[in-house]
Amino acid sequence: MGYPTKIIYTAALISSINNLSAQEKIKNTKPNIVVFLADDAGMDFGCYGNKNISTPNIDKIAKNGILFKNAFLTAPQSSPSRTSMLSGKFAHTIGTEDLHNGLNAETLILPTYLHRAGYVTASMLKTHWGPNGDKQFDVRIKGDYLPNQGPLSDELFQNYNKFLDENKDKPFFIWVGFIDPHRPYNRNNTEQQNDPKKIQVPPYLVNSDKTKRDMADYYNEISRMDNNIGTMMDELDKRGLTDNTIFVFMSDNGMPFPRCKGTLYDSGIQTPLLFMWKGKITPGTTHSNGMVSSIDLTPTLLDLAGIDIPQDMYGRGFKKLLFDPTQKGSEFIYAERNWHDADEYMRCIRSNKYKLVYNAYYNIPHGTSMDISTSNSWYELKRLQRSNKLTENMKQIFQCPRAMVEIYDLEKDPYELNNVADLPEYREIGEKLAAKLVKWQKDTQDHPWWKRRRSDQNDRITGFPLFKTRPPMWTD
Repeated sequence: MGYPTKIIYTAALISSINNLSAQEKIKNTKPNIVVFLADDAGMDFGCYGNKNISTPNIDKIAKNGILFKNAFLTAPQSSPSRTSMLSGKFAHTIGTEDLHNGLNAETLILPTYLHRAGYVTASMLKTHWGPNGDKQFDVRIKGDYLPNQGPLSDELFQNYNKFLDENKDKPFFIWVGFIDPHRPYNRNNTEQQNDPKKIQVPPYLVNSDKTKRDMADYYNEISRMDNNIGTMMDELDKRGLTDNTIFVFMSDNGMPFPRCKGTLYDSGIQTPLLFMWKGKITPGTTHSNGMVSSIDLTPTLLDLAGIDIPQDMYGRGFKKLLFDPTQKGSEFIYAERNWHDADEYMRCIRSNKYKLVYNAYYNIPHGTSMDISTSNSWYELKRLQRSNKLTENMKQIFQCPRAMVEIYDLEKDPYELNNVADLPEYREIGEKLAAKLVKWQKDTQDHPWWKRRRSDQNDRITGFPLFKTRPPMWTD
């Protein structure tokens, strides 16, 4: 059953229109902003070097804009990642570090700041920031809800067009939170655009037909999202809005496979990041000098819109990199993993060459989410584990006890498979990274590992889902 064919406007929209100057009401002089956010997409796109996946529209954004090679998220989980990138703050700072923790009433996010500057703000599809986040948008563009995902429904696309009709002379911000390529995968509802035989399986997964089929389903959902992005961008182009619109594409965390989503390895926290702004950003450029963090997204967009960046944000923005990719990005990025079906307390610091991961729960196996532990890729790993045939690369996420400190030489070991924390030649760099990590935790008001804990919802060993609802938090 679909929603009524209408757009829901809030009182904030009426207020914003009344506050616009007469000239602003006549013509939009600020850039429109459209953010496309994938759900669990990882780095599998043609423009990022994967030649076995069909993503022509996302590749077109890269061709006409700038591609960031070293962009990272503050969390490898949906809601902590999204609330961090929209608030410019770390999830543990605003209390959204666990999956499904919504924003509190005090935390302001990007649409509020844009609204105050005269923008009309809208969200579509997946949100995952709670009611206090929802109400900070002026408009919720609704349409048929498809529990098994799917292409843009006629109703949703109609309401998207209606929003554009009604706001053609105002600056607008649209946040499009795609459901793809989140599990579960419905092969019957997805065009089969990608060949399983061409899939390159990473070394920490089983190189089998079932894993390849699982990854092909994931690829197909990315391709479907790509088609939807093309449809939405084509509509803006037909209306002559492309030249005055900033387009952003990124993902909220790594792909939903073992040792990816929910981990602090690059497979869990690296994100595609593309910006396109015709006539402003040089087409076909690439930034690879240093790193950028998703916590800088909101400050960057505020800066591009000519809005002062709030001083209480930890993110500072990377506007200069968009127009001069030779400029250096951040020297360090930080990320965290907390409760996501299973409880964790993991923190990491990454430089261009090295990464340090801190595991507080080193005496128990790594916790995995229920969507991953019901996948064919997971069952293939467990099949080999039962027969003692896992390779060393595949064993990593099952190790118990695991190292409290992991250090990786990223230039020599890009998959992060060889922990060098016990080698004397890495002692000095490890101590420097550890000191910076501890200081970051203090500066960002991180809580100690023994506070704010939750029971596991699924078994760490088998992945079996024991509870149907999220356990309460331990506050003592």
